[in-house]
Parts: sequence; C-alpha cells; structure tokens
Amino acid sequence: MEPDDVIRQFEQLALDEETELPIDDAIAGLAVLLADPAIQGKERVLLTEVGATLYRLGIDARVRAALGL
Repeated sequence: MEPDDVIRQFEQLALDEETELPIDDAIAGLAVLLADPAIQGKERVLLTEVGATLYRLGIDARVRAALGL
C-alpha cells in the first residue's frame, strides 16, 4: 500500500458522517500504542508528533467550544 492509498483511507473515514472520530479516543489509542516498548526510533517520533498534533487540535476545539465559536 502506498502513502496516497493510506491518505485516501483517512479521507474516506473522515468524510463518513456515520463514523464518530473523537480526538480524545485517538489520543488515548496512540498513548496505548506508544506504551509498547517495541515501538522505537522514527516510528515513535512520528507517532508522538501525531499525538501532539491531535492533542493541540483537541485543546483548540475545547477553547472554541468554551468561547461559543
């Protein structure tokens, strides 16, 4: 599978209005995955950056909701 194929899967899942995609669940899932000591090196760095990005988006969403935006 090529990266473009994976991105298309992300897009399809994101556009499926029937599927809930809570940011908190994604962050928790990544945390469980990264708790595995077998995940090391560039994979760990990349997944940690993805988790931080999701965390930032989650904070942004909470602030916007609190401000009624």
